[in-house]
Amino acid sequence: MMQSTPLLDVKGLVKRYGGLTAIDHVDLTLAAGTITGVIGPNGAGKSTLIGLIGGAVTPSEGTIVLDGRDVSRLPASERARAGIGRTYQIPRPFLDMTVEENLEVAQYSVAPFVRAAAAREEREVLLTHTGLADVAALPARALPLLRRKRLEVARALALKPRVLLLDEVGAGLVDSEITELIALIRSLLDSRTAILIVEHVLRVVRECCARSMVLNFGKTLIEGPTAEILGNDQVAAVYLGTGGARETLAAEGATPGAENVVHLSAPEAETKVLAPLTAPAAPADESDAPLLQLAGIRAGYGQARVLQGIDLSVNTGEAIAILGANGAGKTTLARAISGAIAPTAGALLIGGHDVSGKPPHEIAALGIAHCMEGRRIFPTLSVQENLLLAARSTDAATARERLDAVYDLFPILAERKSQGGTSMSGGQQQMLAIGRALMARPRLVIFDEISLGLAPIVMDKLYEALALLKKARMTLIVIEQDVDRALALADHAYVLEHGVFALSGTPRQIATDPRLRHIYIGAADEGGATAAAGVAYGGR
Repeated sequence: MMQSTPLLDVKGLVKRYGGLTAIDHVDLTLAAGTITGVIGPNGAGKSTLIGLIGGAVTPSEGTIVLDGRDVSRLPASERARAGIGRTYQIPRPFLDMTVEENLEVAQYSVAPFVRAAAAREEREVLLTHTGLADVAALPARALPLLRRKRLEVARALALKPRVLLLDEVGAGLVDSEITELIALIRSLLDSRTAILIVEHVLRVVRECCARSMVLNFGKTLIEGPTAEILGNDQVAAVYLGTGGARETLAAEGATPGAENVVHLSAPEAETKVLAPLTAPAAPADESDAPLLQLAGIRAGYGQARVLQGIDLSVNTGEAIAILGANGAGKTTLARAISGAIAPTAGALLIGGHDVSGKPPHEIAALGIAHCMEGRRIFPTLSVQENLLLAARSTDAATARERLDAVYDLFPILAERKSQGGTSMSGGQQQMLAIGRALMARPRLVIFDEISLGLAPIVMDKLYEALALLKKARMTLIVIEQDVDRALALADHAYVLEHGVFALSGTPRQIATDPRLRHIYIGAADEGGATAAAGVAYGGR
């Protein structure tokens, strides 16, 4: 039962970044003695929300009241002293300090005049509670990932917080480590503290949180008891990207603005227009080999093991969808293919040639383009300069021909070619990112979460562009959390879970597989997944 005066009371919280509203009038109350979860798809605003509460991000509107005190305008350091502690998805200890010294820093930051003996006793209790007593004298860099996560929690607890914010603490952990983490989180709860968990590992939310809220496009979609939330069809629709996640603007009489329209012609004419962007046929020595082949690929970040043995084959002209929930390893897979991270095991072949471990520029030279999550537009360059960067290895006439083809596909880019690349709307910036990838005339393009954070009507327009590229026989890998859109485009689909392919098959097979919903949200009502997914796919 909620107490009459909440320990943390967030009202009307808004965060805008230029024209983008990342958090849109969110309300949240936390009572002492409770653990609350915040979940949602990529780009929903979860990390922004926790940043706003912790003080790393300044709100555009709204109030944050901690135990009756308005802390909305306090910096993060003062909020920590006021009683808000937080962890980070990627642990940030002082690597050359010992585990115990890391706790000392936190202690003395909020209580600089505490007696040494009292501080030592508190650290001993914390080290024991968080399972770090046996490594107290080791430098933090010697700890494996789970121990670093424990240290991150211990440092937050050393602040003696009334509100503890846990940001993606399950990221990068395997199932057995998640079990340990859940036990630790449960042990932290007491009658004077409220815990807020922002998490993509839904098992953590399911087993720790009595109540949860779901964010979508920066707004509160639904909140209530966690079991009901995770069994809710509307929540499943948001995670799967099905009709429930896509508002039907046409029903409200809305039409897209001219700036979002993709230029559509008859298929034959469009194929001709896109010809300057379409790679020529493979060399004779590669004609029988798959364009891309992965065999037993493992990859990660430092101690975080993400991909656990990926096998994948992509033929010329295919459109492949890579699906999965937050944290499944989709972006890591994209980075491994493009060379942005080096696999720790396995083989990566392009046209039958092993390119494992080659740097990104060499893989790009072989015809692999990567339209990265987050767009990565150069802010100091104009729209046209951003585009021409990808064609810098060709002559001026060829670059002009490719530029005209991109402008034909996205007319708004031609209209705004002299503007700064980041001065446009999010949808227009994504068009620029797609166009830049095409300017290299790639053999294969990886599109990583191109719909992230965009309005549904803009997403539809971007996927119309991808459909045109598919008709032009361009080879596509579409990394997506949005199941509906990706399956409508793909010839074949794979679903990642915990760094391995849990499902693969045709779009129809994936859409009607009862395991799909469970992979995304672990819904209790797995029996209804087939019907829900079938409706989502719409029989395509």
